[in-house]
Amino acid sequence: ELLVTQMSYQNPLEPMDNSEFIAQLAQFSALEQQQNIAAGIEMLALTQTAATNSQMVNLIGKRVIVEGDGFSLDGENGIEIQFELTEDKTVPPSELIITNSSGDVVREIELDSVKVGMNRIQFDGKDNDGNLLEKGNYTYTIKTTSNGKQVDDVTTYSNYLVDSVKFDGSSILLKSDETTIDLGDISEVLGN
Repeated sequence: ELLVTQMSYQNPLEPMDNSEFIAQLAQFSALEQQQNIAAGIEMLALTQTAATNSQMVNLIGKRVIVEGDGFSLDGENGIEIQFELTEDKTVPPSELIITNSSGDVVREIELDSVKVGMNRIQFDGKDNDGNLLEKGNYTYTIKTTSNGKQVDDVTTYSNYLVDSVKFDGSSILLKSDETTIDLGDISEVLGN
């Protein structure tokens, strides 16, 4: 349209130079190609976002491991608790202390086989009286002492059951009960 308008208003006694005319045609052509490429990239980005979002829905019902000190129980089964002891000393006796969302201690377990490196403890999901704990999120601490002193070089990992996925603008958040998990913090996804 611009080209037709320009030609209709040009002075017939001084027509546009052929080389200038061809250069403008090339510019119009390049501009149109750039607009087409931009539209294609936008469509590609939308398609990629939709594919990523649909893949994240597959995480519902699976357990994810992130650095932290929490876990979720389904009220029927136990879970695996992971922690890493990084202090390179004689590994002392340790204790696993589990608290509910109110901060009450619900279980204390003496740990005999703690070692330097990654430790995996199978927790049966029961309280100190042997009753199954209710469905929900809990926290835990690892008390480890060496020669009577508390050892602080323990990295704990959370084990959450994903119950929903939240798409928040450009970020994707997983939810486990009231706990929100950033997709970028996940170190491991466990099958059912």
